[in-house]
Parts: sequence; C-alpha cells; structure tokens
Amino acid sequence: MEIVDLSLQPSSVRDTAAEFLVTEFDGPSGWRDRRSAVAEVARILRDGFARAVVDAGHLVGWVGALPEYNGRVWELHPIVVQRTYRRRGIGRLLVGALEQEVRHRGGLTITLGTDDNRGMTSLTGVDLYADVPRHIREIRDLGRGHPFLFYHRLGFVITGVMPDANGPGKPDIYMSKPVRP
Repeated sequence: MEIVDLSLQPSSVRDTAAEFLVTEFDGPSGWRDRRSAVAEVARILRDGFARAVVDAGHLVGWVGALPEYNGRVWELHPIVVQRTYRRRGIGRLLVGALEQEVRHRGGLTITLGTDDNRGMTSLTGVDLYADVPRHIREIRDLGRGHPFLFYHRLGFVITGVMPDANGPGKPDIYMSKPVRP
C-alpha cells in the first residue's frame, strides 16, 4: 500500500474516489449520486488537495482538504475508506498524510465537522443552547462508535458544536488539531 496524491492518479482512480462518496461514506448526509460526488472530488482537487491510499493500483481510501483563513486553517473534507479495509489503520495513515501536506503548505490548524445525525452521542436530542460548554465537556459516545472518538485518538479536540445542523436535536461536532512544524 502506498499514499499518493489523488490529483496525479489516473481518471479511473479519481472516478473510484467519487464512487466511494456514494457507496462507502457512512451516514445519511453522504453524496446521493455519482454526479454530485464527481463534482465534489473535482472541487476538492481544484480548491484544495487530496491524498489517497492505493493497494496494487486500486483505491482503498482517500482524504481531502480545503483551505480556510488564507490557508492558515485547512478543513479535513472528506475522509472515506472502503469498508473491507476499515480498522486497519488506513484512516490514521490518511490523516497523517493530510497533516504533513498542511504543514508543508504553512497551515497551522486542521479542522473538521462530524455530524451526529444518527443518535450516536450524548449531544443527540438535547437542547444544546441551555449550556453548550457543559454538553461539550460531558460528551459521551452511546456505544455505537461515533467518529469523534477516532479523531480524538488522533489528537483532535472538540472546539464547538452547531446545534440542530442536521435537524432538531442532530448537531454537527466541530473538532480541530494544531499542526506543529
């Protein structure tokens, strides 16, 4: 397996990256059709960058990043790993490659949003406005392995939430990580 620049891969690999957004991305907020997924891959490659893990020329997973705040902050968007390759460290490799490229580009922070639109954390169904800091401080996974746990293991911290981002009681959880030289 090797980590590669997705923009330098053959069109068949980039097409598979778009297909992964439709077939492999978890959650109801993924891409619904191939056309929107192809447009998303093109936008990320045009406006930011993407790294991929390939195994014998076949795409296993990929991660994208988009610049914010004049390139001082980069949004991790999206990350997707083929289901049969999950829980093998591929996501960790991809985030590490993204972090290295952000550092190379002079970025200071990586940020991301991870939705809770399936009732996976203690933030679901709660009036977060009543005490946002307390709810963030006391966040718990409800036993279903919400992605915030993965990002937390990689050094990301919760920097905020957007209440009702995905409908009533379904927040988006914002996480960030510093990029050290």
